[in-house]
Amino acid sequence: MKKNFRQIIALSIALSVITTNVYANNINTTNNINNNTNAVDKANEIINDVPKDKNGNPLTGEDLKIYNIVKDVPVYTPTDFTPITTETVNENANVVTKTTKTIFETNDTYYMNRISFKQNMPQRYNVSIPIKGNTITVRYVDPVKKEWVNTSNMANLKHTTLFIDTDTNSYIVSVPGVYKNIFTNNTLTIARDKEQMVKIVKKDGYFDLQMSFPQDVNLIGEYWFMESSKPLVDWSTMKSFNELLPHDLSETRRWSYDGYYFQTPSNYKPGGKDVLYKHPSNYTGASFAKYAMNPLSKNLGYVMTETCMKNQNNLGYWETGPQSDWLYTDFKIGAGFYDTRFNTDFATSLLYAYQNYNNKEFLVSAVKYAEFFLIFTQTDSYPTQNGGILVADYGYHKGAHEKTHVSLNHQLAEMNFLYEMYNITGEQRYLETADKMLLGIEDTRNQWVLPDNNLKYALYYTKNTNKMEDYPYLTYNDLFLTRDLLRKLFNKNNDTIEFLMASKKMWMDRNKITGYMVEDVVQ
Repeated sequence: MKKNFRQIIALSIALSVITTNVYANNINTTNNINNNTNAVDKANEIINDVPKDKNGNPLTGEDLKIYNIVKDVPVYTPTDFTPITTETVNENANVVTKTTKTIFETNDTYYMNRISFKQNMPQRYNVSIPIKGNTITVRYVDPVKKEWVNTSNMANLKHTTLFIDTDTNSYIVSVPGVYKNIFTNNTLTIARDKEQMVKIVKKDGYFDLQMSFPQDVNLIGEYWFMESSKPLVDWSTMKSFNELLPHDLSETRRWSYDGYYFQTPSNYKPGGKDVLYKHPSNYTGASFAKYAMNPLSKNLGYVMTETCMKNQNNLGYWETGPQSDWLYTDFKIGAGFYDTRFNTDFATSLLYAYQNYNNKEFLVSAVKYAEFFLIFTQTDSYPTQNGGILVADYGYHKGAHEKTHVSLNHQLAEMNFLYEMYNITGEQRYLETADKMLLGIEDTRNQWVLPDNNLKYALYYTKNTNKMEDYPYLTYNDLFLTRDLLRKLFNKNNDTIEFLMASKKMWMDRNKITGYMVEDVVQ
C-alpha cells in the first residue's frame, strides 16, 4: 500500500508540473499529449531510481543519507568476486549445530560451527573432519614457550590452533572451544576443564581429525576451520611465521561465532581469568585485512571483519559489553558503553576491508559509524579558544553520565579516520569536523607536553582513579599517521603535529623506547 501511495504521489507531482506549464504557456493539444506522456515516463523513472534495501523496501532517513554518500564511490579491488557467506542450522535428536560458511574466489572454504544441546547426556559428542592426503605436517605455536613447532608426529600436538598441510590440501583448525551457555554483557566464559585436545588419526587415504564436546545444556561447543586445495600459508619465508605468531586465538583470545573475544581487564564486570569480552576493535582481523601476506590471513581478514561488522548497533557504533568499574565510578558510565578509540580503530579497518575486498558493505558500515561520530562530537566535546573541539573518550547512551576526559591518542585516531573518510567519499562534513579537531589540538598544544618531554595522556580529567600515563609509542604513531595524511591529502605539514612528535621522540629516545613508526619501516 505504501509503495502504491508513493507511486501515485510521484506521478501526481510530475503531472501537475507539466499541466501547470501547459496552461502558463498556452501549449497546443498535441504538445500537451506528448508532454504528459513524457511526464509519466519521468515519474516512472523517479520511482525506479528510488534506492531500496535488500528486501526491496525504499531507503529512508539515515539509510538514505548513507546511500547517497557511498553510491558513487568506486570499488577499489580488481576482482568482481565477493565471498559468499551462508548460515544454516542442523538439528538432530539432542544436538543443534549453527554453521556459518564462507566460500572465497579460489574455492577456499571457511566453516564456523556452534553446537548446543537439548539435554544432558553422559557421553561426549564427537565431531570428525576428514583431512585429505597421505602425508601430513602440523605447525602450531607452543602455548607455553610461544615458539613455533613443526611436527609430523600426531602424538606431539597441543591444545592450540593447528596449521595443517598434507600432500594435497591445506587447513587451519581451531581449538575445540567449550563455553558456558551464558553471555552476560557480551562475554564468553571458557570452561577449560571441559575442553579436550584435537586428535588426528591416519586412515586409508586420509587423516581423521577428531574432537569432542560435553553434552551439557549449560555449555556450548565451538570449532572453526578453513580448507584449501592450495597452500594457505607460504612456510618458506619467516615473514609468514612472524605474521601469524602474535595472533594467538586459543589462550587469552578466542575467535567465536559472533566476534573476536579478548580477556577482560581486571576492573570489568563480569570478569575473571577465563572471561573474555566481545572486543570492538577485532585487532587480529584488522591486521589481516590490512597487511595479509597469505591466502589464510586474507581469508580470515574477510570473515572476521564481516562478522564483527554485523555487531554494529542501531546508533552506529560497537558496544563494549562489560561494565568498567573505573568508568562507572568516575563518570556513571555503565555496561554497553562507547569507546571512541576501539570503535574508530575498527571503523578504520572497515576501510582497509573495503579497499581490499569486493564488498561495499564495509564502506556502508564505516559511513554509518562516521555519521554517528559527527553527532557525538556535538554532544560530548569541549570547545577550544579558536573554534576547535576536543572529543570525549567515552560515551554512554543508556543513561545519564558525566562527560569524560579527552586523550590525545583517541583524538588523533578519530581525526585521522575522518580524513580517510573524506579522502574516500569526498563528504565535506568529514573534512570540516577533522579540521576542527586538528584546530582543537593546535589550540591546546602546550598543554599536552610534560616537563620530561613525554606527552600528557589526557586533558579534562579531574578524578584520581586512573593514573593517565601515556603509552610508550602509540600516540607517537598516531601523530606520525596524522602527519602522513596531511601531506598526502593536502601537501602540507602542521607545526603543532611536528612539535608534539619531536617532544615525544625526545622522551622515547631518552627511555630507549623502540617499535615506533619511522619512514617506510617499523623498528
